[in-house]
Amino acid sequence: MKKILEIALGIVTSVGGFLEIGSIATAAQAGAEFSFQLIWAIVLGGTCIIFLVEQSGRFAAVSGRTLPDAIRERFGFNYFAFMYLVLGLVSLMVLSAEIGGVCVALELGTGVAFQWWAIPVALVIWLVIWKGTFGVIEKGVSLLGLITLCFVVGAIIVHPPWGQVLRGAAPSLPRTKRSASPSSWGVWLANRLWTWPSRRL
Repeated sequence: MKKILEIALGIVTSVGGFLEIGSIATAAQAGAEFSFQLIWAIVLGGTCIIFLVEQSGRFAAVSGRTLPDAIRERFGFNYFAFMYLVLGLVSLMVLSAEIGGVCVALELGTGVAFQWWAIPVALVIWLVIWKGTFGVIEKGVSLLGLITLCFVVGAIIVHPPWGQVLRGAAPSLPRTKRSASPSSWGVWLANRLWTWPSRRL
């Protein structure tokens, strides 16, 4: 039973881990500009991430080492230190974006400008990390990921044109005067950034 609960926790964590404020914002902007034409990029990126995370987990289970340990052992400390620095900077940017996303959500819920929520949200996060046990952080934060299921419910409620959605799943270039835009690149890059959490396995 305990093993089943651990597997369920992993599934719940993956649900929340696939969505963060950067991917939501860029996907929304790209959707407003290109409608459903870039769904295929999200489908492709999500599929790649599934395989990457599965292989990373299998590697950690078989070798007993995390990916950072393997990188340090295989490529040396200098390469590992550089990658660790890059990972730290990316993690800092992601943390800043997540705090901003919580502030925007609180603004939508309360009407108070998001700038006023920045410090309280940061303090709450610090308090949870400093005082919370590993179980609270692991299971509590993972369960909050279930909130992202509201996107599935929302997609059903708004009744999108499913024919256009299915056509958008077929690879094609956006029908626009510009060959690329910050929105489309944001969606593609967001899918790549999802690979970073898998490096912590």
